Amino acid sequence: MNIVKEIKAQGPYIRFELGLESLTEEAYRNESLRRASAIYRSIFDPEDDVIFMHRTSFGINEKRKSKIRLKRFFLTRLNNTTSSTLPYEFDESDVDFYTKEWTVEVKAKEIRKSYLIESIENADFMRKPSADGGIYLYNKTKGILFHMYDDRGCDVFSSQIGALLPLYHLHRKWILDFNRYEIDNLFGEGLAGIIETDEELKTRMEHNNKKITNSGINLRRVNTCHITHHFEIPFVYAKEFEKEIGFTSFSIKQISKLDDRVRFIATKTQALALIGYQTHLMSMYGKKYGAYEGWSFERTV
Repeated sequence: MNIVKEIKAQGPYIRFELGLESLTEEAYRNESLRRASAIYRSIFDPEDDVIFMHRTSFGINEKRKSKIRLKRFFLTRLNNTTSSTLPYEFDESDVDFYTKEWTVEVKAKEIRKSYLIESIENADFMRKPSADGGIYLYNKTKGILFHMYDDRGCDVFSSQIGALLPLYHLHRKWILDFNRYEIDNLFGEGLAGIIETDEELKTRMEHNNKKITNSGINLRRVNTCHITHHFEIPFVYAKEFEKEIGFTSFSIKQISKLDDRVRFIATKTQALALIGYQTHLMSMYGKKYGAYEGWSFERTV
């Protein structure tokens, strides 16, 4: 039984952002660890039954490890550790690779949580401890699959959307903005039901492309910019609009008041190459509450 594949195929998920682009070095690392630990604690209670899965992928002609150092992740002696060979987890059609999975069932209280999260965090930083592969934790008691893929983020899945709803509410501000519109629609909240027509999509993309072309910025090179989105919101919806944008990682600021309208800007420093998702997200907020008036930018270098 491939638990990871089965749970992922059933749909509901939340993708959380852990590491923040606006932070560097130890500040970045500490915030990533803090968020991952908080999400972990929200999912696992000490007596929950957990299936711990460690995965490593190999080429078919590559010498692989016959054993994996699992005991370092646990406070107690391991019993009934099993292993199995799976199709390559990143592309099952690729017959030149395969994935080896080691599995053990424990209580959540037996897992060295801080050591585990730090090991995953360190995967791309040449620091120890390091996970030496991908790790998935399936909470059998609650039916939730937790996968911190590296310092950047983690995914949480369940076959029952109700199992994820408390996490959606508790850590809503940490949802990755790139996936926020899709996730809101899964839970029927936030931007759920706000639709962009084909004509609106075409107009938005043409505007984005023209503005990028005129900027002269090469999106294949470093293209980080301070991006500002402009809104005009009826006064009656202003507080609700400001509150909802506050759940995102964009900074929201009120810049002026008219008789019955309020002007806002929402800003984020990010690669200009990501302007597509930004304008989609911001235009949906504008459509829900008032009017989105476009974007401007300033290069950081």
